[in-house]
Amino acid sequence: MSRLRRRASLAILAGSFFWCSLTAAAADRTQPLQAAPADLKTYITAALQANPEIKRLAAQKKASQEAIGPAGALDDPMLTFGFFNLPVNTFSFRQEDMTQKTLGISQKIPFPGKRRLRSEAAVEQAKADAFALLDKLNEVRAKVIQTYWGLSLTFAAAAVTEKNKNFWEQVVQVAETRYATGQGFQTDVLQAQVELGNYLDRLLQWQQQQESLKAELNALRDKPVTAAVPPPAPLRPLVATPSLEELLTLLNNRPQIQALKTLIQKQEKAVALARKDYWPDVNLGVDYGFRENSAMGKRPDFFTSYVQISLPLWFRSKQAPRVREEQAKQAAAQNAYQAAWNELAAAVKDRTNRLARLSQQIRLYDQGIIPQAQQAAQAALAAYQVGGLDFARLVQTTIVGYEAELKYQEYLKEFEENWAALEILVGQEIPRQSGGK
Repeated sequence: MSRLRRRASLAILAGSFFWCSLTAAAADRTQPLQAAPADLKTYITAALQANPEIKRLAAQKKASQEAIGPAGALDDPMLTFGFFNLPVNTFSFRQEDMTQKTLGISQKIPFPGKRRLRSEAAVEQAKADAFALLDKLNEVRAKVIQTYWGLSLTFAAAAVTEKNKNFWEQVVQVAETRYATGQGFQTDVLQAQVELGNYLDRLLQWQQQQESLKAELNALRDKPVTAAVPPPAPLRPLVATPSLEELLTLLNNRPQIQALKTLIQKQEKAVALARKDYWPDVNLGVDYGFRENSAMGKRPDFFTSYVQISLPLWFRSKQAPRVREEQAKQAAAQNAYQAAWNELAAAVKDRTNRLARLSQQIRLYDQGIIPQAQQAAQAALAAYQVGGLDFARLVQTTIVGYEAELKYQEYLKEFEENWAALEILVGQEIPRQSGGK
């Protein structure tokens, strides 16, 4: 039977129940909130603890926090020790009056405001790294959710395939009985056996996909790929998606958006700090000179203090380009934020539209197409048993029903995947309601 004819049959069923699904939408919104399955929560917790990328970002966050203190601290003081005016003919410390051993200490003091700005820039960097960690946590969580529901689809599809395999075992028996009694054709028996073989092949394919997704789920939580994974919870229909306005409000709080905002603030501090470099730093120091006594008597020691001031004379080639560099980085950070916001807002709208479409399709299949297709398949088998339906129509009817059930499960899985993707986009979990059977 051609794929075009099967699609046409599905379209006819969809049109028959479209109005019914729309009238039931308002009642579905009163359903209670749906909680995630307990095993899914366990997988998420394990993955968040084991993921190496999360560990890397956690270490980066800690390093950024540790960098705040040093950023605003003074430079280490300099301790000096030396000899002054030591005659090279005798290398004697007693020969010349100005010969001395010196011990000194100096401290560089930046121009007022520089230390504060350095510290504030480090604080903003630490915030950005903390937000990056939160964003990665959301990403890994969503990946686990999508893999989990993908695995759930394979179990549901295998169950549907097994059910249809059993159905075709009955068809084979009926076809053989009709052929043995002279009421049917041998070609019907052969085609029924071919269809039964097709379902056996599909069942093997779904089982192979189960093993692949189990391995992926184990990898996400850092378990051996051969570790046992119990069957996941079945896919459930959902209704009512949040409004685009609500989601855009949530998007403003996404860690990635907040990280980009903090990088803009960091660059504002960097620009201000670069401008501070037009002003001189000061170096304060003291030295103490020890002199040896001479034959004439005791020599007093020397004490020296000094103030050194840096002179930013080359500001056109040093400080000015530095300011322009930081200003360019600030503009880049602002543009990165705006570009990310535009891209994410468009993605949120796209995912919201997808969820709305999937919600309608799920209602159509749940409330109309699948019940009708199941009834049609049973009626077709009963009619074929008594000779009231030709074998080709029986094949068409059963294939339409099988594809409808598979499509329904795929829509449920797509809804979960898109919901998880939407939670990545807005950076937090979105409460949802259950619906359907």
